[in-house]
Amino acid sequence: MKSSELVYTEQINKLLTPDLINKAQTISSLVTYLLDDSLHKKMSDIIDKDGEANFSLFNDIEMIYYYAHQKKDLNEKKNRTENTKREYLRDLLLFYQQLLEQAELLEIEIRNVQEYRLLKKLTPRNMRKFQEWLKEAPLGKGGKQYSVATLSRKTVVIRGFLKYLYENQYITVPLHQKMLSSNVRSYERPNKEMSSVEVISIVNYFRTHPILYGLISVLATTGLRIQELCNAKVCDLVYLDGECWLTVMGKGQKERQVLIHPNVLKAIEGFRKRRRLDFKLDPSDSSPLFTTSKGKAYGYKYLSNYLITKINKADLDFIKMRKNPITPHSFRHGFALISADQGADLLTIKESLGHSDIKTTQIYLQRKMQRKNNAAHSWKDSDIINKI
Repeated sequence: MKSSELVYTEQINKLLTPDLINKAQTISSLVTYLLDDSLHKKMSDIIDKDGEANFSLFNDIEMIYYYAHQKKDLNEKKNRTENTKREYLRDLLLFYQQLLEQAELLEIEIRNVQEYRLLKKLTPRNMRKFQEWLKEAPLGKGGKQYSVATLSRKTVVIRGFLKYLYENQYITVPLHQKMLSSNVRSYERPNKEMSSVEVISIVNYFRTHPILYGLISVLATTGLRIQELCNAKVCDLVYLDGECWLTVMGKGQKERQVLIHPNVLKAIEGFRKRRRLDFKLDPSDSSPLFTTSKGKAYGYKYLSNYLITKINKADLDFIKMRKNPITPHSFRHGFALISADQGADLLTIKESLGHSDIKTTQIYLQRKMQRKNNAAHSWKDSDIINKI
């Protein structure tokens, strides 16, 4: 069976045209097309036909497709979510498109591009030049260079993909081992701290706006990721031991419960009332807990951008003075800091946020702990400071 009978379509041919007018739209439409995982099993049957993995029939785009949809667990809930697959597909297709567009700069032989086997011909030199180009290219927001965090994320995705190709003998050179690291140092991380005073100020500012008040109240008091908020369903709300809890599925398909305080539950009710939706706890109701005006579940990128725009336009002095804009993720940091102020220990905060590594939780609290442990505190009320 030829590879073209599997995934290859005219849409892919559009992707492989370097002179695209609207590249983002083409990538987006191709990602949507490739999200359909119905071909994954068919590809697996072909790969395992002779008793051992054989990817020789497939081309680069098909390998991107197969990698994004790979399954590691019989329980579907533990495999990659659709949002995760979407991000992998987008990052890897964009990577592939950039290799094509910058082929001359990266010293990639054009004739290899036409065979859809470009990845098989890549050399460590090509990848070094690609990373150098990616670091300097004006591809970030506002025509700026990618942030260190974005570069780090893209590097992790591409390296993981190349490692997979090498381990499955699709490529013969361990390109992933040759890639430069792009780790984010602590001082390079944007400051996402939010104090209890700032959180309360924002919540109160939007108290008369049922939609924003409902969304922000939940983010501020639970530490939810924006994706977790968008994926929440009515049936995920339950009463246990006299308290209301929301069950969410976090990163790595790790399930956890977050406490919904009574006043926050009223904020959710206010949100749904404004949307003209009923609100009652119903274990059989799988509809979205938070919906758009059209009754659909929010896309997390859309909701994130919406909240960023609204919050950072708020007429609050501390927002105007901030170097970095407040994002939905800022409330996650705020939840960690406020919880620590209220006496919660590091392990409790880690579990509440759904972090797999306590080091990640420590990053959230790092700046606060540095201030708390600063040697300058020993000067307070001393004869020395009083004489200066």
